[in-house]
Amino acid sequence: MTDGPLVRNSRLLGLFVEIVQGPEGTLRAVETAGRGITAEARCTLTVVADKMTTSSGSPAEARQRSLACADRLIELGAIEDDLSELWSRRRGGELDEAAFEASLLRIVMRLEAWPQSWPRMPYWAAACPPLTGRASGRAA
Repeated sequence: MTDGPLVRNSRLLGLFVEIVQGPEGTLRAVETAGRGITAEARCTLTVVADKMTTSSGSPAEARQRSLACADRLIELGAIEDDLSELWSRRRGGELDEAAFEASLLRIVMRLEAWPQSWPRMPYWAAACPPLTGRASGRAA
């Protein structure tokens, strides 16, 4: 997804939708991309919830917190870049199904873990730990 439209202004979501809709998508890749869509939503909610909370403390504390948040957003951007590169390589025929699915799963797991490391995690994120294994409960 280099120059294509964004889905609701989210490059990550657009990439996951391409994986789901693309002819290269296996059932396992589609399931993993579905997890990625859910994880992307949690990341978005984490950022929005943080922006809606009021900050207290000194200007130095606010500056430190802003720098920590910027670092986290840079990490989220790196995850997005890794997904974009992975999808480009898959569509270009550089990766077989197994390698693509394994790399996609690693990226989705990073995305699922990202809200847990937010400096001031929203109350709902603590109650929703990242998924482990497959949602259906079947062995991977």
